[in-house]
Amino acid sequence: MNKDRHTPENHFQKIKSITRTENDSQVFSTDSPVNLMVNIRPNKSISPGKFKKDPFTPGGYLAHPNTIRAVRKEIFMAGEEFIDLEKIYVCESCHNKVDLQFWHFCPYCEASFPKNIEN
Repeated sequence: MNKDRHTPENHFQKIKSITRTENDSQVFSTDSPVNLMVNIRPNKSISPGKFKKDPFTPGGYLAHPNTIRAVRKEIFMAGEEFIDLEKIYVCESCHNKVDLQFWHFCPYCEASFPKNIEN
């Protein structure tokens, strides 16, 4: 596996490997992926790590520029609550909880994540 266990390719491989115990069939269909584009406009008045609905762009969001830089551009949605790929980490610098599946670095304080975080 790649050193960064939270890459899109590693998430995809994990999703493909999740099976139902009763018949060993795949839980998620990976044959027909759906690509969605989300418009996120920078706005420095939004707190880092937060998103707010954009009043001028239907389906769009506003976010602090640092939040936009921190968010992973390719996100795999596995289930409604994303728990299959969830990896909660408490930032050592600012002590905020973040889910590593969504971020390249801490969206609140911009601290890098340690390289040795286990999956």
